[in-house]
Amino acid sequence: MKILLSNDDGYHAIGIQELIKQLEKEHDIYVAAPSKNHSAGSSALSVRKDIKINNIKKNHYIIDGTPSDCVHIALTCLIKDKIDMVVSGINLGANLGDDVIYSGTVAAALEGRHLEMSPIAISLVSHDKLSMSKAAIESSKIIQEIVCKEEIAKKTLLNINIPDFESENLSFEFTRLGKRGIPLPASNIKDDFYKIGAAGPPEDDSEGTDFYCINKNKISITPLTYDLTNIEILKKLKIR
Repeated sequence: MKILLSNDDGYHAIGIQELIKQLEKEHDIYVAAPSKNHSAGSSALSVRKDIKINNIKKNHYIIDGTPSDCVHIALTCLIKDKIDMVVSGINLGANLGDDVIYSGTVAAALEGRHLEMSPIAISLVSHDKLSMSKAAIESSKIIQEIVCKEEIAKKTLLNINIPDFESENLSFEFTRLGKRGIPLPASNIKDDFYKIGAAGPPEDDSEGTDFYCINKNKISITPLTYDLTNIEILKKLKIR
């Protein structure tokens, strides 16, 4: 397969570099990643500035833009070959529940939604116990499994979270998004400067959620839809 890799931690981050090493053993790898960290950048596109691109080696681009910029420009302009799939990560830090709204990792994957294969976003909760190189090995295995599952290999975004748990064989489960509580308030640091508060603690971490799965030391795979329409409400409105 021809896979485009991106992330939100930046081209030189350990997560994407370890993933490159693993995936290039069996696939043709292309890389378009930010020049610096864009965590929590969501799906921002830099429509009001010119974007500098550094082609550091064949099929590897460092882009002075957001994660979405990187994948968008790579797919529409830089890469002439037919890319099969976008993989984003490995992010250092979880993207669970409401995190996906803000996640630059998920946003980069989302830009690959028009390709033949489902885009994949990968995050490692922490690497105190599980090394990033081991997380990359696990990620490679999962990608191979996903490619073989026809029902999820197309038309969805797969959000993967890997627990910080050392094991010979980490198992995985398909999950739904959990829900965080209200985030901590923003705070005044000094004079006119403010700081965004931390994400809220899990509010729904019940069985079947990504939070629950991670707490059980299993890899969580959540299929996300592209259509934000509330179909049930729409049906009710149309019959009035």
